[in-house]
Amino acid sequence: MSIADLVREIREDSVSGASQLTIRAAASFLKLLEKPVSIKDVRRLVKALSEARPSMPSIANMAHMIGSMIEKEVSAGKSVGEAIENAVRRCINEYQSSLRSVVRNASEMIRRYRSILTHSYSSTVASALENCRDISVYITESRPGYEGRRLAERLAARGHDVTLIVDAAASYVIDQGLVDAVVLGCDAILDDGSIANKIGSKMIALSAMDAGVPVNIVTDLWKAAIYGFGLERHPEEEVYVGEAKLRCLNPYFEILQPRLITGYITEKGALKVDEVIGEIKLTWGEVIERRREKTRPRPTR
Repeated sequence: MSIADLVREIREDSVSGASQLTIRAAASFLKLLEKPVSIKDVRRLVKALSEARPSMPSIANMAHMIGSMIEKEVSAGKSVGEAIENAVRRCINEYQSSLRSVVRNASEMIRRYRSILTHSYSSTVASALENCRDISVYITESRPGYEGRRLAERLAARGHDVTLIVDAAASYVIDQGLVDAVVLGCDAILDDGSIANKIGSKMIALSAMDAGVPVNIVTDLWKAAIYGFGLERHPEEEVYVGEAKLRCLNPYFEILQPRLITGYITEKGALKVDEVIGEIKLTWGEVIERRREKTRPRPTR
């Protein structure tokens, strides 16, 4: 499979969440081993993956981390193939360890509530909810991709108390006092502690703030937008395929500012916005500084 084909699968997947796609991005390096591979191929894949999903920075972070590890091992005398296998195994292990910690911490937080509302499909939120059988869960359909239906079906199949609602009913559910909290996943964490998530998240967060309902963001710190960020739009055909001549706007992600967020549940535990920003600097500080050095103007002589 070519690099273009590997990246296309990730770029065109509008069903899987950021965590699932990040693991697939890591595994795509192993597919380079199906034919003779060079460090140039590795660099090309890193670049292509880092540009594939601008709204999901964990993919770029994973690609660059694997690429950096491969370069170091090759410089130390390892073959490219051996370096790829080592780097992918190590990075996936570290990433999955972070996800397990997030799920554990999120489960502990969610158990404090009687009923929660969530939006779209986050595999991390889904795993946390599976550990919380005694709560009721309201889930939006999350149009136009209906990711929320998938989450509702997953939880209902495991015996959870699930109520599926249309997206526009989220504020009604909150205003009626049917939920104690909103729990959302996250696709990206921006420099100021804002997050990006599925379109519709901001309306839910605004309704929750108006009603005094906490909004908790479940996220790992791999989602920090270190290598850039951009909001994606998806095909108009997902919204309308009728006879009328009209344009459709189909944005998939939007920004939630820190003022709309009560707290973040991460692999480091429950954090406030300043703590999230601090942890990102601790985790990714070297990478951030290297990028600043590359973009810093050179003094003229």
